[in-house]
Amino acid sequence: MNYEFRVNSAQGSIVTGDTQRLSYVGIKGDWGQLSMGSQWSTLFNTVGTFIDPSNRYGGVGYWGNGGGQYRMKESVYLSTQLGGLSVSGDLQMNPGGDDLDRFTVGGLMSIGGLSLGAAYQDNGDNDFTGLAGAINLAGVGLSGGFTDVNNVGSGYGINAKLAGITVAYEDSDSYADGQIWGNYAIGLGGGAKAIVEIMNDGPDTKGIGMLRMDF
Repeated sequence: MNYEFRVNSAQGSIVTGDTQRLSYVGIKGDWGQLSMGSQWSTLFNTVGTFIDPSNRYGGVGYWGNGGGQYRMKESVYLSTQLGGLSVSGDLQMNPGGDDLDRFTVGGLMSIGGLSLGAAYQDNGDNDFTGLAGAINLAGVGLSGGFTDVNNVGSGYGINAKLAGITVAYEDSDSYADGQIWGNYAIGLGGGAKAIVEIMNDGPDTKGIGMLRMDF
């Protein structure tokens, strides 16, 4: 079982409503995992995690055409291991209908130092296909991927990480300009870290500073 909540310090309250935080129950064993509720999607676990390692501004190559999911609500998720291939899938069902809203299948595998991920989601007229991967070369972590949403467009993202600094470039058919973003995180001890992230999409530049505590 897992439960996640969000606090808005400016308003002094716990955020409620349809925020798609993590809240799920399930079972796990040598055969794999089966869970139900609001949880990380198959798309993100197999494709999005390679394209979007940002904290705030990244991911347009993944979600820019309206297809890339992060957390998913009202879902059933299954994962298992088939030899060297990790296979997962999910079913998503909104309470207002009688049929499936989305069905996803994805996989992860490693070949030497190369990690690969792929996923396909049946989503009405906007089916999603994604391919992604990661490799470490001479101490530099490289990752990225390609996505396509049927009847909408394609996107891609590539990023590199060295000495705690991540730099990325992403583009999407639904946006006029590509985006360059980067971040730097420094550990403060006790599970705390400070993060600075900036992004430029051509005409605009944005920046944010964050403090994060994992406990």
